[in-house]
Amino acid sequence: MLAIGKHVHSAKCLGSALVRPLPSNLNSHQLYEHQHQHYRSARRGFQTTPPRHQHQHNPQRLPLRFWLQLVPEIARLILRSHFRPKPKPANYSAPLSLPSLDTKWQQKWEELRLTSRQRVGHVEHVEHVDDPQAQTSSAKKIYILPMFPYPSGDLHLGHLRVYTISDVLARFRRMQGHDVLHPIGWDAFGLPAENAAIERGIDPATWTKANIKRMKGQVQAMNGHWDWDREFATCDPAFYKHTQRLFLLLHERGLAYQAESLVNYDPVDKTVLANEQVDANGNSWRSGAKVEQRLLKQWFLKISEFRQELLDDLKHLAKDDAWPERVLLMQKNWIGKSQGARIKFPVIAYNQQAHSDIEVFTTRPDTVFGVQYIALASTHPIVQALANSDVELQAFLDTMPALPADSKVGYMLPHVRATNPLAYEQNTPDATKTSLPIYVAPYVLGDYGDGAVMGVPGHDVRDHAFWKHNRYDEPVRMVISPSPDGSTIAKENQPFVHHGHLTHHSGPYAGQTTAKATRKILAFLESKGLGSRAETWRLRDWLVSRQRYWGTPIPIIHCNNCGAVPVPVEQLPVELPVVDSHWAKSKAGNPLEEAHEWVNVPCPKCGGAAKRDTDTMDTFVDSSWYFMRFPDSENPIMPFSPAAADTSLPIDIYIGGVEHAILHLLYARFISKFIATTDLWPTGSMSLGEPFKKVLAQGMVHGKTYSDPDTGRFLKPGEVDLKEPLRPIVISSGKVPKITFEKMSKSKYNGVDPGTCMKKYGADATRAHILFQAPVSEVLEWDEEKISGVLRWLRRVHDHIDRWNAVWLNAEKYPIPNLLFLPQNFKFNPKLYLLRSFEMYGQIMQVTGPDASKSFRHIHSGKLPPGDTFQQEVARGSLQEIAKIVMAEDKKLWREVQKTIVAVNESYSSTYSLNTVVSDLMSLTNTIIDNSNMTIKRGSLQQTLRDQCVPLLSLELNHEATIALVKMMAPIAPAFAEECWSILNPPPTMWDKLFGPRVPGGSQSEQKPQSIFDQPFPESDNTYEMLAPEKQLCSVQVDGRLRCVVELPVPPQELNGGELEKWMVEELLQTEEVKAKLMGSRKGSIDIRKAKRVIVARAGKTVSFVM
Repeated sequence: MLAIGKHVHSAKCLGSALVRPLPSNLNSHQLYEHQHQHYRSARRGFQTTPPRHQHQHNPQRLPLRFWLQLVPEIARLILRSHFRPKPKPANYSAPLSLPSLDTKWQQKWEELRLTSRQRVGHVEHVEHVDDPQAQTSSAKKIYILPMFPYPSGDLHLGHLRVYTISDVLARFRRMQGHDVLHPIGWDAFGLPAENAAIERGIDPATWTKANIKRMKGQVQAMNGHWDWDREFATCDPAFYKHTQRLFLLLHERGLAYQAESLVNYDPVDKTVLANEQVDANGNSWRSGAKVEQRLLKQWFLKISEFRQELLDDLKHLAKDDAWPERVLLMQKNWIGKSQGARIKFPVIAYNQQAHSDIEVFTTRPDTVFGVQYIALASTHPIVQALANSDVELQAFLDTMPALPADSKVGYMLPHVRATNPLAYEQNTPDATKTSLPIYVAPYVLGDYGDGAVMGVPGHDVRDHAFWKHNRYDEPVRMVISPSPDGSTIAKENQPFVHHGHLTHHSGPYAGQTTAKATRKILAFLESKGLGSRAETWRLRDWLVSRQRYWGTPIPIIHCNNCGAVPVPVEQLPVELPVVDSHWAKSKAGNPLEEAHEWVNVPCPKCGGAAKRDTDTMDTFVDSSWYFMRFPDSENPIMPFSPAAADTSLPIDIYIGGVEHAILHLLYARFISKFIATTDLWPTGSMSLGEPFKKVLAQGMVHGKTYSDPDTGRFLKPGEVDLKEPLRPIVISSGKVPKITFEKMSKSKYNGVDPGTCMKKYGADATRAHILFQAPVSEVLEWDEEKISGVLRWLRRVHDHIDRWNAVWLNAEKYPIPNLLFLPQNFKFNPKLYLLRSFEMYGQIMQVTGPDASKSFRHIHSGKLPPGDTFQQEVARGSLQEIAKIVMAEDKKLWREVQKTIVAVNESYSSTYSLNTVVSDLMSLTNTIIDNSNMTIKRGSLQQTLRDQCVPLLSLELNHEATIALVKMMAPIAPAFAEECWSILNPPPTMWDKLFGPRVPGGSQSEQKPQSIFDQPFPESDNTYEMLAPEKQLCSVQVDGRLRCVVELPVPPQELNGGELEKWMVEELLQTEEVKAKLMGSRKGSIDIRKAKRVIVARAGKTVSFVM
């Protein structure tokens, strides 16, 4: 008790500096409101030097009950001082194995998931069960989804990037309190599985399921949190049953129909090929057979019925940058609405064979006088008719699939010419009256316009290139000029593609603007029945037929009497038959055609003999609606319930590669808009039937590529000496290879196995490195050597926590809330702590002078020098500077925390600049560690505060800052954050069980360690502006030249103009550097006191003197 009495005696001198205790029943908000009215005056009192008479003011006597209340707190301080552990040395490094943490926490998460599943029960159709700690039904639902993977067998870095982005955003939203739906599945149908089956002699289902199992393990290894209870594969009959149901719904509405279409056909493999599967010689990529063009009956989905909505609603998706601008532009161009005219060109056949007029669509009818040839697509009726008798034409058609889309090669049709529709007018120039050659050209698309183009070499880049290649010796006719009189001409040998004025080649329309001439030419053509205003669309109906086995069977039965009859809904799914003998023989072609028991069925309508359709659907059909299935993934009756659709759709954030920006997203929009017109999605029209609110299109991943500097040949890893990574050497030549970053491919030997990387560095470090290296939408240049920076960061955070955790836990056991007059059971709150500290410091200095700060700090640490009284301590000299430094460090630390919280929340929730999240957290880590290692120097006094005498005023604040850091790291590095959280929140000790919980006012149940993802994500406490620094750097310029940079107090906000200039000059003249350099102390030196003008800029951060 004598020791306690000493501390009480010293504490009495605080007297009037201490304010009355606060009521113990106030919550955090009420405490803040109570303090707010006193804050400004208290802070002014802290920042200004008090009057001399206040230093000598006698403290008033406080009642005895106050000191009796303080006694147990002083005892608690003594216990805290004498029994607390010290922090570990600054250079201490705790053992840390990130791959081991992955294994540990993946196991714990799985146990937690299974326990939750047993507790919650089976997932029902509409009910959404998330984590073990699922939010209540009142939590806002959010649906985050990455594009699901094709199970090729192994994840690549592109997969890892998109799933990391998705998982980070989902974990962040969960910590915000949202009810997050974050599922994953498998886009399991497709050509690669069927080819693998032929090569290996196994069923594609066997190959696909094995790949799914392997890739699922790889996905789980990346520390993602997925709703595995909703997992499905599109090759499962339970899923494609509903794909077939959607097809039948489209068929009922007339949106699924059959029509003939020209396709690439492999006569050996007996299958249809995509253009990409035909090599440069027109041969099949697999069999080597010459590819044939065949007209086959195919199934189409009538996407053209929705083309106007698909185009118009792009404006809705552009709001608030919900969709990337480049994706919207790609979709707009693919839909390709064009306004123009249809013009008829009569055909002259010299072999007496009659042909109908060629009708072309053009957006530039003003250039009709410049037409010098007609180009037709290979599918044009005239071409197909002439190919029957023209061997050379047929040979050219056979090679066309292998020609590039921009090929300039053409085949001029013999014995047939075209005539300009204006040729028979008297005022038409003779050049226009000349008959026109007709070419078959690869660049003309059969599905654009009518498969015919009028060639105008003078005013179209593509037409100009084609003309020069095929008719290089004939002049180009220029019918549009930049000037009215034609005196200004375009560059030589280049087309003029802009609007302007018609030249003399345009006959009666010469001199007119293109706009005026267009109206008059169209009016004339319409009067003659040779043209009309029109619009055309590039978008054509979606061909969904595939002559393949491994896809969703088309649920149609063909009957000679009834035609195409839909399979009754109750008979769905139409399952793929088992054809093991086909795969065992490695046979090509579609095995469904030979599965006679499966093909031959009775007609559902008349009962007569009929056959199933042997085509399967394009895999884009599966991916066009799969995301709607996840919210109700086990519904056996419907694709999904209307309630599930209304609750979960549209998807809030959809993430995937920009390479899917056109077809997948366009088809998904089409199917979604169709479903919104049915009873399946009653509220779909409210979102215009759009399936995705926000689309994040992440960039590709490029790998480091080495090539021979002499030959350009790509080098294998074994051909490069990488003993010195910064200076690689070609082993065979000793030269330095050329290093580039290229799209990853086997031919460039630059592929990276993400599994190997995760095993080596840990999944969390790999995730953080992927995010840190590039913005989400940009190309990621993968450089494994740079991951060391991320590893250092994670280790520094872990070491800091391990070094200080014992001290933090001790501080929790012996808290000091009543010294700041907060309630006994009040949990540490940084905002209230800082507000109270400002007030306490200000009042102490007003009463006792600046030297009181040291005694105040010693009372808090429980370390008063033996025999010293408060007055003796004051007599030792002013230590106000130390108090100010400590307070400034607290403010600096918490201001940085608040700045990071705001920036990270914005990056996670709106800008999605996840690379800056990592950099911001690295910066905050530096601030926290620097704060823990702060030293103070005052003359001969040098004290390492954190190692020798831990300042308790800042200890809790550094602890809270570290907690905020770990929480903000959690979405990016989940296993690492869980480990740090478990260190910060260890299980109760025997002491805790005997004497109560660590946190005052808590309960044993509150002390049970929980997942960090049960914790709320940090939010701003609005102290950022309040914690503005008291000092700032000021750049001093003289006649435009920087002379020095000094540290000055922040100018009072109320100062401006001349008052601000005067205040800044006075402060500058008190600094040692200005006194030495800019006050004329040396002969011939500058004296800023003689300046003619002073200019203060940037709120006092720059001061310019004009001499």
